[in-house]
Formats: sequence, structure tokens, C-alpha cells
Amino acid sequence: MNSIVVRISGSLRKLTRGKTEIELTVAGNIADCVIKLEEQFPGMREKICDEEGEIRGAVNIYVNGDNVRSLQGLATTLKAEDEVDILPAFAAA
Repeated sequence: MNSIVVRISGSLRKLTRGKTEIELTVAGNIADCVIKLEEQFPGMREKICDEEGEIRGAVNIYVNGDNVRSLQGLATTLKAEDEVDILPAFAAA
């Protein structure tokens, strides 16, 4: 099966009912990945993306260890067996 693994950290786990890893059929790019996550876990997209549809400043997304901000952002291509990490920033106390 052609799939990717998405690891969810921090407060986003509330939306995944505590799941830390989600296996998705290969999405074309990060934007498609966010849409697939939203289909399974409503509310995920608004936590990851802002009103303009861009990645929120307080969220970092990595593909195989590389921050997508230094790649092509939401247009970053995904292929089978890629690992995606979605990390919300932690609020300072």
C-alpha cells in the first residue's frame, strides 16, 4: 500500500482522539495531506492553516525531517513512505 505516516504532536492530539500516528494513502502534497486529515478529524485544518489557507505561524510541518517552509510549503510533494510531522508551537507560560 502506498502510504505516508503523519505524526501529530501536542494539542492537536485532542482532535485525533489521542492518536500520535496516522497512516494516510499517499497525498499529492502537504495541502492534500491537510485535506485528508480534515476529512478524518474535523477541525484539524483550521488548527494547521490560517484564514488565507497558509500554514499558521505557530505550526511547523516537517517532511522527512525538513521544514516545509524551507521547501515548497503546502505545495511540498509527498511520496510513498514519507514521514510528516506536524508540531504546534508551545505557548510560553
